[in-house]
Amino acid sequence: MRVTLPVFTPPWIVVYHALERVHVARWSGRLFQVQTVPPTTRVERAAVARAAEGVASHADHTRAIAVDLLEELSSSELFGPHGDAVVRIVEAASALDEERARALESARHPAAEREYGKAWDRWLAEQPEAASYRNRDHAWTLSIPGAGFSGSPIGYGFSLIWKTVNAAARDRGGPGSLTLDEDGDRILGDPWETTLGALLDAAMAVGAPHLVDSDAVTVLTAAWGMVFEP
Repeated sequence: MRVTLPVFTPPWIVVYHALERVHVARWSGRLFQVQTVPPTTRVERAAVARAAEGVASHADHTRAIAVDLLEELSSSELFGPHGDAVVRIVEAASALDEERARALESARHPAAEREYGKAWDRWLAEQPEAASYRNRDHAWTLSIPGAGFSGSPIGYGFSLIWKTVNAAARDRGGPGSLTLDEDGDRILGDPWETTLGALLDAAMAVGAPHLVDSDAVTVLTAAWGMVFEP
C-alpha cells in the first residue's frame, strides 16, 4: 500500500531510520516499516528537495512525500525487547486519575529514586559516548541522546511516560496538579511528580531488566505492584 501526501507541503512524512530513534508524539498509534518512494516528476523532485531542507546528512530520519507500507510492526518494539511490559505502564499512565496518582505517590519506595539513577549509571557504562554523562545525578533522567544510539535503555519510553503523565494531570488532576517553577515553566505538582517517578521506576525495572538486580526490582516496582498488581 502506498501513502502519498495530498499536497506537497509540510507536515512531511517523517521516516526514522531505526526503531530506537523514533520520537513518539502521542499514544497510541500504529507502527509500520516503510520504504520511501523516489520522486519521478519535476514537481515531486522539487517537493522532495524542499522537504530535505535543514535535514543534516547524518540525521536519524528522512522527510518524504510518499512511502510504501511494507509491514506493520507491534508498537511495543519501539521500547526494546521487553516493550510489551513498557506498553502496559504507558497505558496505565494514560488512564491515571487523582486517586490512582495519590496511591502511587504513597506507595513509592523511598529508595526508588536512587535505584533508578543507578540503573542509568549501568546503562551509561555500556554506551560509547557516555564519559561526560557519568558520575551525575540521573534520578529523573528521561533520555541522554548524546551517550549512545538509543538515548535510553527503552528508547523513547521514559519521555513518553513523562508526556502521558503530564496529560493525565492536566485533564484529570486536582488543583495544583500542574504548577509553574521559578522560570515560569509548567511542571508537575503534588502528587503527580512522585507518580511520574513511580512509573519511570517500574518502566526501568521491566523494560531494562539487565540493568537491575532482584533487590532493585523489588524497590522499583513497589508502587506499581501495589496499585496495579495487588
